[in-house]
Amino acid sequence: MRIVEGSLSIEESVGSVVTIGVFDGVHIGHRKIIERVIETKRLRNLPRSVLYTFRNHPLTVTHPEMAPPILTTLPEKLSLLEEFDLDVVLIEDFSTELAGMNYREFINDILIQTLRMRHLVVGYDFHLGKNREGSQKKLAREGERMGFGVTIVPPVVLSGTAVSSTRIRKCIKERHIKRAAKFLGHDYFFDAVVVEGEGVGRRIDFPTANLRIDDEAKLLPPDGVYAVKAELSGEKFAGMMNIGRAPTIRNDERRTIEVHLLGLSKMIYGERIRVHFAGFIRGEEKFENADLLREQLKKDKEAAIRILQKNGTEDAS
Repeated sequence: MRIVEGSLSIEESVGSVVTIGVFDGVHIGHRKIIERVIETKRLRNLPRSVLYTFRNHPLTVTHPEMAPPILTTLPEKLSLLEEFDLDVVLIEDFSTELAGMNYREFINDILIQTLRMRHLVVGYDFHLGKNREGSQKKLAREGERMGFGVTIVPPVVLSGTAVSSTRIRKCIKERHIKRAAKFLGHDYFFDAVVVEGEGVGRRIDFPTANLRIDDEAKLLPPDGVYAVKAELSGEKFAGMMNIGRAPTIRNDERRTIEVHLLGLSKMIYGERIRVHFAGFIRGEEKFENADLLREQLKKDKEAAIRILQKNGTEDAS
């Protein structure tokens, strides 16, 4: 998979199958679209598949006050897209210039003239161009006029609900971790770097790694304690994580992320980590003293192990 940032020009003799979208979360609905792209490339004997996505959510430009938190940062999204046999992932900043293009200009100037598109594959709720004027019917008409095919992929429906990034965000905000994972087709996760903390966890026998996420727009669930799995330096760990303000040990309003990894004894400051949510344990609480907090953390650890073992995680002990 070739990753191209900015602009891409495909030689005129080469045709491509193109899909366009934010692909936030790369959920099972997105996967169905991408699989259709790859299948269409094979069936139409076209030489190139192109996924055209954006560094920022279009709403950050068109309606900033409505821009949602993101499910995947760009590196996280690219790591998920690596699973597919795509030829090119084209990444562009969504700009006021792009937002102002009508759908006919976008099709002609970008999709046809630049990407040499011969077939377009999009989801059931896709609209193209300024003010979302390029409806599915209009895209189909343009396809007939300009000689490219259009495939509209229907939604993936689970338990009567169409899978969407919006629905998954709602699950995360409501701490429905397992339901979110079902819609995503993978664990909800985040990438971070380990930073130095205050060492309080070590003093109460629960050493933690303090984490700094890569993008403040990344959606995290509400404050509380969660069972997690982590990938660190090629190793996998079970653990539990607290998101919140640690009111028992701190008096300020800083929101921090601290993860306790089972079986980890070395210092890991500065290392990269990927943390997967496995389940919700409890909301954040304030305890009268550190001893009561320690006792609760023992119970949290047992709860985390139960959740992880139920999920089939190895070494959750």
